[in-house]
Formats: sequence, C-alpha cells, structure tokens
Amino acid sequence: MANDALTLKGIAIVTGGSGGIGAAICRTLATAGYDIVVFDIMPPPTLLCNSIENARQRILYLHVDVSQEEQVSAGCDYVIKTWGDPVILINNAAIYPRALVTELDFVLWQRVLDVNLGGTFLCSRSVAPAMIRNGGGVIVNIASGRALQGARKGAHYAASKAGVLSLTKSLALEWSPTIRVNAVIPGVTDTAQPRKGGASDAELYARGDRIPLKRIGQPQDTAWAVEYLVSDRAAYITGQSLCVNGGSIMQ
Repeated sequence: MANDALTLKGIAIVTGGSGGIGAAICRTLATAGYDIVVFDIMPPPTLLCNSIENARQRILYLHVDVSQEEQVSAGCDYVIKTWGDPVILINNAAIYPRALVTELDFVLWQRVLDVNLGGTFLCSRSVAPAMIRNGGGVIVNIASGRALQGARKGAHYAASKAGVLSLTKSLALEWSPTIRVNAVIPGVTDTAQPRKGGASDAELYARGDRIPLKRIGQPQDTAWAVEYLVSDRAAYITGQSLCVNGGSIMQ
C-alpha cells in the first residue's frame, strides 16, 4: 500500500498500460504514489484496476491510438481538464508484427513506425507544455534491445525503436533543464510479445541460459527501472538509455 507521504505525487500517463510491461509500470507507479492514466486501445483488466485502487490511487482509462494525432491531443487535453497536469509520461505503446523485409509491405512498415516512434513523439509533444508550465516533469521511453542488435523478421520494429533512442536524446536536449527524458531498453521479457513470434514457454525460458544472469526478464524488472528514472534519485540523469537485460547486451 502506498505511503501517505507519497499519495499526492501527481499524475502519470502510461501508454500501452493495459498489459505486460505497461501494466507492471502502472502498478509500480501507483504504489509509489502516482495516479495513473492509461492510453491504450484495450481497456486495463479488472485485476490491474483493483491493484491500483488498493494502492489508494486513481486510475483513468482513455481509448487512445497513439499513432493518431487527434486522439493523443484530445486525450491529453481531457486529462489536464479533469485531473490536472501530468508530471510523468511513460511511452510504452508498441506493436511488433513479424515479417521478413522481402515480405514487408510499406503499409505495415509505416504502421509500426507510426505507433512505436510516431506515438512517442506525439505523446511527448502533447504533455510537454503542461510539464514546462509547472516547472518540471519526467518522460521515460520504452525501447528494445532490437534497436541495438537488429531483428530478423523485425526490421521495422528495430528501426522504430532505434528511432526512439535517438528521439530520447533530442527531447532531453530541447527540454532541459525542465523535463528529464530517458529510455529503458528491456531485453527478452516474459510477456505476450515473444510468444506471438511463435516461441513456446520452454523455448522462451531456455533463452535465459544464454544470458549472463541466467534468466529472462520479468515485466517488473523494467518497471523498477522506470520507477528509479522518474524518482528524485535520478535527478541528474537525462538523455540516457538504461539496458535491463541481465547482461545480454553490454554497453
């Protein structure tokens, strides 16, 4: 349960917050004292809503396709008018439909970039004026190890996430010192995404044998990294990308 001293921290918007890593981030930030706004095309499950309410925080779900400028603007305006100015934005929404480059049509290529990179841009641009007006805020962008390694059947996804890393640095430069902007780079994580690529549970967990810390990531691992980056303990950190991958990629 959230500490009484933490219950007035403010409003955190989490895109793609209804499942997987996004849901873990929502729960973790609620426990830390933030009210949670979820931008997603799927509503959050009852279990997630209950866990946030048990932390004595509010949760608001808005149906927002982050690739659509009008929906993002309307969603941010609604949050500001009804709840107030957000102090945290977590850009987590992403899609990863597998396809070889030779089979990848431009419509799908563009859709992936529109959601993964365009959505990060649109949401960041929409919340920045409120954060600047209030004298500060924090944005954390969820990238991927594929941005550093590339991906077979995932050129569109890898390119979009590499763009997120570059955008993170550009936003950190433009909005300093008022808004801190960082990225988290998860490695293989126990979510629905790798299973959609055809991996069985056994195959997914076997990947941990090739990781120095001998396991795949859990959504909570990324959520804890996000919690740190939005906290005052990370007050001197901006424009950085934090790998959370058990050592599978070392920089």
